[in-house]
Amino acid sequence: MKINTNVTALRANFNLNSVQSNLTASTAKLSSGYRITKAADDAAGMAISQKMKAQIRGLQRASQNGSDGVSFIQTTEGAMAEIENMLQRCRELSVQAANETNTIDDKKSIQNEIDSLRAEIDRLSEQTEYNTMSVLDGSCCRQSSSSNVGVKLIMASDDVPLTSYEFTINSAATQATAVTGAINFTPAEEVTKAAAGKIQINGETIEIKEGMTYEEVYANIRDYCEMMNIDVAPVNAAGTECELSQATNLSFTSVLYGSSQEIKITTDNADLAQKLGINGVTATKGTDASVTLDTASGFSNTATVFVDGARMEISDRDGFRMVFDVANATAPSDATVTMLDAGYISVQIGANEGQTIDLSIPAVNTKVLAVENCNVCTHEGASAAITAFNDAVDEVSAIRSKLGAYQNRLDSAITSLDLTAENLTEACSRIEDVDMSEEMTKYTQYSVLVQAGTSMLAQANNQPQTILQLLQG
Repeated sequence: MKINTNVTALRANFNLNSVQSNLTASTAKLSSGYRITKAADDAAGMAISQKMKAQIRGLQRASQNGSDGVSFIQTTEGAMAEIENMLQRCRELSVQAANETNTIDDKKSIQNEIDSLRAEIDRLSEQTEYNTMSVLDGSCCRQSSSSNVGVKLIMASDDVPLTSYEFTINSAATQATAVTGAINFTPAEEVTKAAAGKIQINGETIEIKEGMTYEEVYANIRDYCEMMNIDVAPVNAAGTECELSQATNLSFTSVLYGSSQEIKITTDNADLAQKLGINGVTATKGTDASVTLDTASGFSNTATVFVDGARMEISDRDGFRMVFDVANATAPSDATVTMLDAGYISVQIGANEGQTIDLSIPAVNTKVLAVENCNVCTHEGASAAITAFNDAVDEVSAIRSKLGAYQNRLDSAITSLDLTAENLTEACSRIEDVDMSEEMTKYTQYSVLVQAGTSMLAQANNQPQTILQLLQG
């Protein structure tokens, strides 16, 4: 037996340290609940589980992003529902105004309510916000650039490709005009009994009574025409606007552009006609803008153009639609409009790059909906307003329908994200989590081995002492 080197004790100590290390590791696993408490436990498993954890946290955040997107849509859709209600009311009022049992004052009252509702629609369009972002002013829809400052893109459907579109404005839209012949009165002059009568402007009757001054007559005509979207001004021989006392003629100009605009002035009294120059009225109907598309650019050969005054709508197959305002464009002139990949609200609905849903919400205001100038003070205007407000309701309904589709898609994405996160969490658990029953068995085994190893180490350390006793004996 060798006593300088206690090999038996060394071996016992080595085995004891090894078992104690296993016991420590087992204790760590049982206390944490994880099979992998450090990379050395399972290097590959650690790498896989960490990637899974990153994916899970990304999916959970994406799910919350989707919920934020739903809230955004709900805010927008709520405002649009109110806009649609106001448009329905405007349509109802237009139907009421089209009934010719109403007097001009009745129609004026109806028009005042319509004007108020249109102002509120524009206010909602400008001020509806989500997280300080305006949602209905056009900032959340597709953006474009134009080479012609007089050409403004009002809206473009989601189906319009991202490219450049070229067209030529051959002629500009014009307003309807009418200029009376030479007028024969002074502002302070009073209407005689012989000159008293009625004037009809676009079918609406203005009564001229005996004793009225011609300044009052002019004011009455001006007020009635304003209700009918017609501007009236006194002009001199050069055709320049001037004071009534210096005027030689009265000039009438429609506020709106296009071939549907016309000014008709008649009277039932020859003396009144002579005083106001009505017998010498020269009138010109408005004209629509003339446009030619360049099919060598983004437009196809099947694209069609509809022009109403200065409002130009281009449509094609597969939902292609573009609407322009060319009121300020000079003619002839060319225009190039380039659709930009910008303006969308992008919702990150995935854990990885590029996993997004783009939300496009066009501007919703009276100009875009083509109801900004609806006037119901004439029968023709009221009839046209019914159609205009009806089209506007359809437009808003279509946008709300699109928003509903967005929301349904986001809801489905959220459900899918939550399910994927749950499955990945389960998979990560199978890699990382400890099997408690198995680990308890190992812990018990290591605990017994530590106790046995400790006892054996003590006995091994006593062997040199036994030999010393033999030598002393």
